[in-house]
Amino acid sequence: MSYTTTGNVRGCCGHKHRTIEAAARCLRDDQSGCRSQGGYSDRTIERTDGEEMTEADIYYGDDLMFSQR
Repeated sequence: MSYTTTGNVRGCCGHKHRTIEAAARCLRDDQSGCRSQGGYSDRTIERTDGEEMTEADIYYGDDLMFSQR
């Protein structure tokens, strides 16, 4: 399984992350870059296989995002 980050405005990051941790780092970097220019990122983490994120994926991804700010 792999993950990517994508948003309606920002589009896809173009990476196929092997772990949710790597996708969370990519998302944080995008958010930080947008914030430094006075904007915000609309990207979220998604699975690349087209399946919905599981509750465990979402909980773990959220935990990573908020614990490392």
